Amino acid sequence: MKRWRIPLIAGLAVMMILLSGCSGGGGMRHESWPGLSIDDGTIYAANLESVQALDAKTGSVYWTFPPQPEKNVGPFYATPVLASDIGPHGTLLVAGMKDQKVYALQLADSPQDLPEVQWVFTEAAGQYVGSGVVAGDLFIIGNGDGHVYALDINDGHLIWSFGTGDRVWATPVVKGETVYVASLDHHLYALSLADGEEQWNTEMEGAIASTPVLAGNSLWVGDFANTLYQVNAESGAIEWQQTFDDWLWATPLVQGTTLYFADVGGKVYALDTTTHAFLWEKPADVGAMVRARMALDEQNHRLFVAGYETGKIYVVDTQTGARLDWGEVVDDPGELPADLVLSDNTLYVMPVISKTRIRAFDAHTGKVLWAYPPAESK
Repeated sequence: MKRWRIPLIAGLAVMMILLSGCSGGGGMRHESWPGLSIDDGTIYAANLESVQALDAKTGSVYWTFPPQPEKNVGPFYATPVLASDIGPHGTLLVAGMKDQKVYALQLADSPQDLPEVQWVFTEAAGQYVGSGVVAGDLFIIGNGDGHVYALDINDGHLIWSFGTGDRVWATPVVKGETVYVASLDHHLYALSLADGEEQWNTEMEGAIASTPVLAGNSLWVGDFANTLYQVNAESGAIEWQQTFDDWLWATPLVQGTTLYFADVGGKVYALDTTTHAFLWEKPADVGAMVRARMALDEQNHRLFVAGYETGKIYVVDTQTGARLDWGEVVDDPGELPADLVLSDNTLYVMPVISKTRIRAFDAHTGKVLWAYPPAESK
């Protein structure tokens, strides 16, 4: 590891431990990572003090929850999750960090109308850092108290919970009747979707903060011991592993049989999941810390990588690993710890330590299409 990165990475780790363990978050909260999701032209963003719905094309705000600032609600970092089949117009699941609650917001007929709170889950003892996943009528989410909670989306009552040995920052993954959970306790767990019973657990070398991804019948996940693992989804057996230069914090990205992943030192890799051969002569080096999940363009030709401390977007040719010129210079770029989202040829980012909360780029040209809040209202 490069020496100049050690204080930066150590500081980030300490910050996250404090953030996940303290009761309020205080002045540390803007160092966490808010997230957004997009559905049918609407952005749902965990925008620090509130959850907001915005027009994905213009950045115009449809509604804000709570409608007025409330010191005992939020802040919100976990990416909102839409259960489109629950309720007449869908239900949005959002998790607060300071108040340690999950809120179910029933969406209205019009996307411009403020949703109604259907229920609130209050039984967790820690903060929600990562997002959750919808599986049928269940909403499954990990918590800083070390547990995974499965909630009935219809009324919010607890169906089951499972305790790990440390905080759960990663989003659970569901395949069929199995839930996969990564924990900072160095373990990957497979649980029954129906009742949360443990099917197997596999110990890794380091803490796991990234979300596992599925490719075929294997789970791929990295840890803080610089190691990438291929794990059999049925048995939990480690099928392949390799150690790299730095922590593997960013969630990998799968496209067909290619796995794209990055270490926090800024090296980006493309791996064939069937042969374990690297597809580029050498890894792409963006020269900046990478913590966010990357994004692919619609043609799978370009890989977008967020520089955490630089606030810049780097673009890598997926065929060669070469860096490509892209984008305009952005004033007040902030920092980019949040996962990138690409939809309809638009790349969305959520900076922190910046007056801008959401920025939309044309994925082809890198031109800024809009920013929220708009410049005149900053």
